[in-house]
Amino acid sequence: MVCAVLTVGMNSAVCDAINLPNPDNSGCTAQGVPSVTLTVTNESGDILDTADISYTVNDQNLQVGSCINGCEDVAITFDTLGEFDIFVTAPGHLSRTLTVNVTSDDDCTPDTEERIVVLEEDDTVAAIAGAWRANTVFGFIDLRFGDNGQAIGAILYDRVAGGDGNIYVSYNGNPIRGVSGQQIAVESVQNPTRNGDVFNFDGTTLGVPVGFIDALMTEDFASLVGDQPGAANQFITVTYSRLGDIPTGLQDP
Repeated sequence: MVCAVLTVGMNSAVCDAINLPNPDNSGCTAQGVPSVTLTVTNESGDILDTADISYTVNDQNLQVGSCINGCEDVAITFDTLGEFDIFVTAPGHLSRTLTVNVTSDDDCTPDTEERIVVLEEDDTVAAIAGAWRANTVFGFIDLRFGDNGQAIGAILYDRVAGGDGNIYVSYNGNPIRGVSGQQIAVESVQNPTRNGDVFNFDGTTLGVPVGFIDALMTEDFASLVGDQPGAANQFITVTYSRLGDIPTGLQDP
């Protein structure tokens, strides 16, 4: 069984599955029978290393988790019957939604439904959606892009004497959380573009060159490597690494 991470509120735990047993069905079996198992692959049939998975049962209580270290035979809760609406997404891929009805011959033990979820590669600029971090020649910088690849905000680390030392920037009026007691700067920038496999985002922020020029994404969709804005003529490159979670200051308010 592949492990998954279940996040509830501010707490997270490592467990055997994304699991919230239905009290009406808990205890049906001695060890628990999976209601649904998922294997998540790309279009070539390769099992993805990681994917985010969320689901509801009978339109109740959205549960959110992620498979890690390979998304093969991931159990989606145990001893639970009903209609599962499952949403699967992974970096660099288009999301997929599926509905699975789980029934039982004895009204207790689920007849496990096994599904293979094939995710198509996203060939649009939206492939950069999420948060990224780089150690640039101009300092550490975090960037967040929205679901359509639009620029949401940035964190410029260790820039000021007050507060936590960081500058929090909202791009194009998109709201971000920032941190308590510190002003959020607002900048207007051109949104990222994509031409074939090449990404560009030249988002100079408060005079600091931010972004990437003629960047390529690695095959695992985990890194963007391109020229550094403001230093491209010096042949200086920059690598932005994808973050697993959006930094608090760049989250929605």
